[in-house]
Amino acid sequence: MQTNPEKYVVEAEHFAVGYGERTILHDITTKIARGTVTCICGGSGCGKSTFLRATLGLVPHKGGEARVLGENVNELEGDKRSKFLARIGFMYQNGGLINSLTILENLKIPLKAHTNLSDKVIVELIYHKLAQVQLTHAVHLLPGELSGGMLKRAGFARAIILEPELVLSDEPSAGLDPVTAADLDDLMVRLKNELGITLIVVTHDLDSIRRIADRIVMLDKGYVKFDGPLNEALQSSEPLVKNFFDRAPSLGHAGIGSLWEKLGKQ
Repeated sequence: MQTNPEKYVVEAEHFAVGYGERTILHDITTKIARGTVTCICGGSGCGKSTFLRATLGLVPHKGGEARVLGENVNELEGDKRSKFLARIGFMYQNGGLINSLTILENLKIPLKAHTNLSDKVIVELIYHKLAQVQLTHAVHLLPGELSGGMLKRAGFARAIILEPELVLSDEPSAGLDPVTAADLDDLMVRLKNELGITLIVVTHDLDSIRRIADRIVMLDKGYVKFDGPLNEALQSSEPLVKNFFDRAPSLGHAGIGSLWEKLGKQ
């Protein structure tokens, strides 16, 4: 497979992964360009989260090839694998923070594990990252003391603390109200533009997809059913894609206000 790691963060060709005799992703061929937001969509059990794990080389390889940041994910071992993972940030649904540690202490963990920076520089860097997500006031709080939206932002700060080239996110807006989810989407897009990172986001939130996506990869039963720009996905006549985007109208910021107004009249 000819690759161009300067242009693409992910290059997969007939890639298949699974466990034992079970194949979860059957034949994945796609390229994800640097500096973009790609949303991985599809129904439950279609392989969305497996796609993220396969990107990190965490699912046994069953065929084809996948290169992430120019590296064959199935051949990385030891120190080379550790260095590869340090180039990728991961944002978990629940923030992925240790509840017994403050936000400052949580964000220190990857910096101490992957850098030789002094404590002073580490603290300065953490404050800088928290400022980027408007969360410096929460630096000494525990995760349990944060609201849902604040917890997501803290998780995003941790995902970008090592200044990764690629950030993976699994259902980032899950559990958030529409307004807070929209604010999180705006934050991710702003930092993508400011920092030049690439985001791969697993989500089924239609409004979020419309706000953040440059490109859509839609999976169905482990196969790619659509791979293209958002505007093409919105106009697609492919039944699976059309039904997905037609299932509910986009609310947007104005629509959210109208919805609350209608609910208030009932």
